[in-house]
Amino acid sequence: MGTGKTSVGMRVAKSLGWRFVDTDKLIVKQAGKSIPQIFADSGETYFRELETEVLEKCALANGQVISTGGGIVTVARNREILKDAGYVIWLRASPETIYERVKRNRNRPLLQTEDPLATIREMLTARNELYEATRDLVISTDNLTMEETCYGVTESARLALTE
Repeated sequence: MGTGKTSVGMRVAKSLGWRFVDTDKLIVKQAGKSIPQIFADSGETYFRELETEVLEKCALANGQVISTGGGIVTVARNREILKDAGYVIWLRASPETIYERVKRNRNRPLLQTEDPLATIREMLTARNELYEATRDLVISTDNLTMEETCYGVTESARLALTE
């Protein structure tokens, strides 16, 4: 979260002439309610099940950039789907950078805690190996502008897809 997946993904898709797909938006559409409401009504486990269903459908198509929620890698099946679906880029940022980017956003159910920065640190620690195991490339976005990040992702994808 807060690493630029959606913003970067939309721009990269446009640069490549591809479709942009955001799994969180598809989950909201399928469930007919917001992500915080899904968490409140049915819990994280149910949300992750919806996430897997949506990802499986997305992975069937070509010519698209798929943006996912950061927790998608916590489900083993999702890591398999991502690796099989295409070139996976992990946009990484420090806990402090993430916190600065998301602290005003109330649409983050996992951060509704007394100490959101500590929660971000814990989530990153728990997920780091999963991101490493899933990604083809990692780009640290802490000190990059949006334009620099988009350029790096676009050119990396172009190179990977022509090999």
